[in-house]
Amino acid sequence: MDKTEAPARSGSQSKFPRILLLLVLAAFLFRLVTVIMGRQRTDAGAGLVRWQPVGEAQATARSAGKPLLYDFTAAWCAPCHRLDSEGWTDPEIASLINRDYLPVRIVDRQQEDGRNSPAIEEAQRKYSINAFPTLIVAAPDGRLIARVQGFGGRGSLLQFLQESSRKKP
Repeated sequence: MDKTEAPARSGSQSKFPRILLLLVLAAFLFRLVTVIMGRQRTDAGAGLVRWQPVGEAQATARSAGKPLLYDFTAAWCAPCHRLDSEGWTDPEIASLINRDYLPVRIVDRQQEDGRNSPAIEEAQRKYSINAFPTLIVAAPDGRLIARVQGFGGRGSLLQFLQESSRKKP
């Protein structure tokens, strides 16, 4: 009796596709988590401040009779992250902002996406934004009231907000 059949192989070859499948699945999950975390990091400045959408900001500011506080920020900006963690999460600062301003967070996506939305481009052009973070206090009609670039710490942020809130919109 002539047997031309090859002997059955051990289980190592059948394990290879399973390992490959697990590696692809792990890579996919890793990518999914990094995308989600990146989006959360973009919104990390939420803190205690009640940020308003940029599209509705001027109309809401007019009806509320409050000046606008624009936070021009970017995901890659280290001083912006300091502002997020030391400024917007501070209860005293957040209370002052929520009481006296209509806060609007504008996140630049030029570096990540290669472009910004038309609304963001218009706001950056209007207020000549060339550095991050930049805080702009504007009257409900859009007139500039006050401006500060960079983040000099909690004390200077609080002083800027207190002084700006005393200026007439």
